[in-house]
Amino acid sequence: MKKILVVDDNDLNCLMVKNAIQQEYEVFIVNSGEEAISFLEQELVDLILMDIEMPNMNGIETVEIIKQNERLSKIPIIFLTADSDPETEAGCLACGGDDFIRKPFVPIVMKNRISRIIEVYELRKDLEIQLEKRTHQMEKATKKSLTDGLTGLHNRAYLESNIHDLLAKGTKGAFFMIDLDNFKKMNDEHGHILGDKTLQFFAETLKEYSTEKDIVCRLAGDEFVSFYPELTDKDIISKKAEGIIKTFCNKMEDFQYGGIVSVSIGIIVTDGTDDYTSLYNKGDKSLYYVKNNGKNAYHFYGEHNEKIKQVSTIVDLEYINKIMQKDFGEQKGMFNLAYDEFKKIYNFISRNVERKEQKAQMLLFTIDVINTSLTVEVESIMEQWEKSLATSLRTVDTGTRYSSSQYMMILLDTDLENGKMVANRVIDNFFRENAILVNDIAIRYDIQTI
Repeated sequence: MKKILVVDDNDLNCLMVKNAIQQEYEVFIVNSGEEAISFLEQELVDLILMDIEMPNMNGIETVEIIKQNERLSKIPIIFLTADSDPETEAGCLACGGDDFIRKPFVPIVMKNRISRIIEVYELRKDLEIQLEKRTHQMEKATKKSLTDGLTGLHNRAYLESNIHDLLAKGTKGAFFMIDLDNFKKMNDEHGHILGDKTLQFFAETLKEYSTEKDIVCRLAGDEFVSFYPELTDKDIISKKAEGIIKTFCNKMEDFQYGGIVSVSIGIIVTDGTDDYTSLYNKGDKSLYYVKNNGKNAYHFYGEHNEKIKQVSTIVDLEYINKIMQKDFGEQKGMFNLAYDEFKKIYNFISRNVERKEQKAQMLLFTIDVINTSLTVEVESIMEQWEKSLATSLRTVDTGTRYSSSQYMMILLDTDLENGKMVANRVIDNFFRENAILVNDIAIRYDIQTI
C-alpha cells in the first residue's frame, strides 16, 4: 500500500483527508512543517499533501527545504489551499509542487489527482531505472570494445582514439613500441595456455610501471604500446624501460620459464608536434633497430649511431642450476628413467666411452615366474625390483624398464667382471629384502660391454 503524508495544522481537515483516502493508502498526519521534516527523516512516503497556510513555517517554505534534500527531493507534492489567487498557484508550482487541490475538496477529485500524480512518478521512476540500466550497459559495452579481453589492457581502438586527442592538444611524452622476443617459441613448445599466461605477466608488468593518466595497450599478439604523457626526461624514461624488461624477466623466472621470452622496446620522445602516424612509425623503426641488434633491450629513436641500451637479464648458471634441480629433490641410488630418455643417455655414454676409452656395461635383467600358482602380479614384483635397485646401485648408474618383466641398466666405469659381481649382488639384495619370493620367481641377467 502506498504511503501518504498529510501536513495540515487543522485537525478537522486532516481527518477529512484521511477518511477520503485511507481505503486506498496508508495515511500519516502531522500538523506543521517542522513535524513534516522530522517525520521524513525517519520515514519515506510516496506522496505529500501539503497545506499552505501554517504557523511558523508555511507549506511553500517546508517544500523548499524538502526539495533541497537529495533523499527527499523526488517525493511528489500536492498543495492543499483555499486560496484561488493565480499567483498562489504559480508559487506552489514554482517551489516544486506537482499539483494543488482547493479546499473544500471533493473526495473523488482528490483521489483521482493523487492516483494520477503517483502513477506519473512511478512511470518516471521506471524510465529512470531503465535509462540508468541502458546507460550502464552501453558504458560496459563501450569499455569492452576498447579493452583487450586476455590482458585487461586497452586495445588498438582505444589507443588511436585517445592518443589522437592528446597529440591534437600538443601533449609531450614518451611513446614505447614493445615486442616480446621469441614469444612464438613459448607458444609452439609450451602451448597456448602458457603463452597466454606470458602475455598476462607482461600486462601486469606494464601496469606496475604506469599510472591512470598513461595509455597502456595491447595491439595484437605479442605487440604492445604505452604512452606516458608529459614524460620527456630520458634518464627517467630509461629507468622505466629497464624496469619493465627486468621485472618481466623476474616474473618469468619465478614462473620457471625464465630465459625463453624477453622484451624489446623502441622509444620515441615527442615534443607534441607529432601526429599518431608519425609517432607510430618512429617507434616501429626504433623497435626494428632493437630487434636486429640483439633484442632484450631498449633504444631511443634517432640514436642509430649509438649502441642499443642492452639490459642484463640473462639467467646466470647458478640460477639455471637451481631450476634444473628444483624438482629432483635429494637423489639417492640409481637414476631410473623412462625408456626414451634412457636411449638418449645410452647414446651420450656410448660416445663418451669411445672418446675416453672408459668401460661401461649394459645389463638386462629378466624376471621369470616359476610358481604357476603365484598370486602376486609381475607388475608388483617389478615395482619392488626398481625400489631395491635404487638402494643397491650408485647414483651414476642409470636404468629403465625394458618390458613388463625385464629391466635394463648401464653401469659406468665398470669392467665385465665387476659388472657380473654387481648383477649378482643386486639379485641377492632383492631376495634378501623379498624373501617370500625366493621359491616363486627366478632372476637372470645378460651382460655386455658397451
